[in-house]
Order: sequence, then C-alpha cells, then structure tokens
Amino acid sequence: MAQVRQISVFVDNFPNRLAEVMKLLKENKVNIRALSLADTRDFGILRIIVNDSERAENALEKGGYAFKITEIVAITIPDSAGQLSRVLDILGQESVNIEYLYAFTGKSDKAVSFAVRVDDIEKASEVLTANGVILLTDKDISEM
Repeated sequence: MAQVRQISVFVDNFPNRLAEVMKLLKENKVNIRALSLADTRDFGILRIIVNDSERAENALEKGGYAFKITEIVAITIPDSAGQLSRVLDILGQESVNIEYLYAFTGKSDKAVSFAVRVDDIEKASEVLTANGVILLTDKDISEM
C-alpha cells in the first residue's frame, strides 16, 4: 500500500510565523514538495509534504513547533479535463470519504499530483491502483 507522510504544523496566526517555519526548514535543507495552509482567527494548520520527513520532524521538534504526522494517498494523473473527476468517482463508488485534498506539481508538466486525505487509506490505495491511478510513495516525493 502506497502512503506518503504529511506533516501538519500548528502555527500561531501572527505576522512572520509562517516565514519562521519556512526559514527553519531551509536551514535544515528540507525541500517542500507540496503545501497547504488553512487558517482560523488564532492559528493556522500548515500541511506539507517534504523530501525528507525525518529531517523536517527533527527540525520542527527542536524548533518547538507542535506538529502531527498523517498518512495520506498521493496520486499523479494526466493533466487533462475530467481526470480528477474520474478519481473522485472511483473513490465515491467505493464509499471512500475524502476529508481534504490539495494539488502539487510533479516531475512532468503533462501530469498533476494530488495529496488526498481519506477515511480508509488501504481501501483507497487498493481501488485506485486497480483502476490504473498512479500512487506516489515517499521515495517518489523525495526524488521530485
């Protein structure tokens, strides 16, 4: 089963906080491959997929940041109309619920990649693979 480690960092919603996290990752030679930021009035949740999650986790821990590791499904599909709809239909027909998703660029300008948080990662991986959807691994992400 292909899974990718996503790091969710809790960041106070104040000026320069996001920049501090980015600087910490830069100083530790961590490259961001995918990023999503959701905010509330008081804090934000920075979701990142990186080239070296262990190095990122160590840096964040030493920096005093609260974070959580989540296993997600990462896919790459052709960059053409209807491809995401097809993937969503496959998951929906198998009653796999999507909690959230976000796009990121991959190795090719002819494809687009998505980080997908689902309620049943094993089932999602199984049905997507059976339907010819390319699943990415941590190794694939680190080589991007």
